[in-house]
Amino acid sequence: MLLGRIILILTGASFAGYGVACLLNPELPAGYIGIELSGVSGTVEVVAMYGGLQGAFGLLCFYLAAAPERVRSGLILVLVICGGLAFGRGFGLLVHGTSSYNLGALAYEMTTTALAGLSVRRLGSGV
Repeated sequence: MLLGRIILILTGASFAGYGVACLLNPELPAGYIGIELSGVSGTVEVVAMYGGLQGAFGLLCFYLAAAPERVRSGLILVLVICGGLAFGRGFGLLVHGTSSYNLGALAYEMTTTALAGLSVRRLGSGV
């Protein structure tokens, strides 16, 4: 249970922190990713997806970590979200080539997915 809560808190901190940073400064992820924000639509999209979505996911992880009965569900959510990110990023790297940013993000996503899966397994098939 403790490992699961730690995973949720660390995931919450990384997503919420990055989300807030991107919400306030959409040029931050654009610079890391290597995209140019040439208009309002692109800027708002980055604010929404990198700021709003990631920030909300991080806050949800904190909420799920706060009560023992929610930890397993939270870990399954992390497993699905981070696993989906890792799958999509891995696919993109294979099809489109590599970059240091994406390799680092993939390492984080794969590690988080593996730790969440391990923790879910350790918790068993409870509610």
